[in-house]
Amino acid sequence: MSDESTPPATDAEGREEQTARARLRTALAPRATVQQLVIGLLFVGLGFAGVAATQASAQTGLLATAREDEVVRVLDDLTERQIRLQAEQRALEAARDRLLSGSEEQRLAASRARADALAILAGTVPAVGTGIRVTLQDGGGAITSAVLLDAVQELRDAGAEAIQIGDVRVVASTWFEDDPSGVSVSGTVLTSPYRLQVIGDAATLATALEIPGGVADTVRTAGGSIDVVQETEVVVRALQPVSTPQYARPAPSPSGS
Repeated sequence: MSDESTPPATDAEGREEQTARARLRTALAPRATVQQLVIGLLFVGLGFAGVAATQASAQTGLLATAREDEVVRVLDDLTERQIRLQAEQRALEAARDRLLSGSEEQRLAASRARADALAILAGTVPAVGTGIRVTLQDGGGAITSAVLLDAVQELRDAGAEAIQIGDVRVVASTWFEDDPSGVSVSGTVLTSPYRLQVIGDAATLATALEIPGGVADTVRTAGGSIDVVQETEVVVRALQPVSTPQYARPAPSPSGS
């Protein structure tokens, strides 16, 4: 009796097997439908909303846990800053209108006034005007570089136009550092009592230093003292040295030829 082997698969059976495998791969392959895209976008939106809500709740938590005097200080600072910005906006709009409707001489006068204001901010010229004189007396390390920096920042926020501490003119590049003898202001070591001459609206400047939780409270709590006197005329004579530009230099004038 002869052995019979399994008959080979026909061409039809092979094609049917290939078709079945192709259908299986198509069924298992991931497909992005419109519904899946919409659901994905919704999840992304929910993620952004969750992050925003977390940040908002964190900020609310900070205000909720802050002391009453700290909340009052924050609100006062925001209110005064809004008032100053609105006044500055009105002044800039008025200056713009004057320049647009004025003559060439008026434009030149406005440019000179702007240059003078920038020179005062840069500390390259003396300044005079209404303002305050502040005396900070140390007591048990009450006056540190951080305290002087806070005082300058509060005065700037209150609209100070020119500030002098001791014999140092305070400008944007001024820095403060603690020193064994006192406080170093841009490399000049100052000792107690620290005297500040500030030009600006006297009442606003004095109020800024007395905000609850501000510089005055910090100094007195640490055992020091602060004295603020409003003056009709304060002179800031200290000048900021004019340094040679390290990188930039004036461009050569174009030749007439």
